Amino acid sequence: MYTSLLPPKADLIPAPHLTTLQLPLPWETFGFPSQWLGRSVHLVTGDPAWDWSDVAPAFGIPATEDTDTTLEEPTHVQGWAVDHIVLLVPALDEAVAVFAEIGLDPRLRMQVRDRPAAFFRAGPLVEVVESPVRNPAIYGVTLVCDEPLEGVALRWRSMGLNISTVHSAIQPGRRIFTVHDTEAGLAVLSPDRAL
Repeated sequence: MYTSLLPPKADLIPAPHLTTLQLPLPWETFGFPSQWLGRSVHLVTGDPAWDWSDVAPAFGIPATEDTDTTLEEPTHVQGWAVDHIVLLVPALDEAVAVFAEIGLDPRLRMQVRDRPAAFFRAGPLVEVVESPVRNPAIYGVTLVCDEPLEGVALRWRSMGLNISTVHSAIQPGRRIFTVHDTEAGLAVLSPDRAL
């Protein structure tokens, strides 16, 4: 049976962990502040970059300080959090070795849409998927919210956003929808009630 790999409370976040995620997603378009805190991760608009509490895994993904973004004090958004991010890599076994160098071991290995994948707990879950990419790249983020997904999808559609239908997620008992026509992957997932 599938169980959530996320810690239920921020005080259980392991070190090292993801602290900032920067993606080309205009957060204000979705009704969020330009920089906001989803549980323990500071979300920022800009070219893909990330920051870690200690040392970042050596994938060649820049830190936010290496981009043109100025980090500000994020606004905490109640009821919303980062469930997981998706990292595409050319070779999964090499990626597993990179995470091992910073003390993170996979919590689960499985096939995701016929591709090898591994999952790491780093605050939010990091879903690492082997893909035909030249270099590792942050593909996108999946948020989790306490609001009914149908209501969020309806609200975002009324704002002119292209939203999929709400449907069953891979994890039993959870539902999901995706946002289309964005420069980075974005999905919204219902909470894991098993936590």
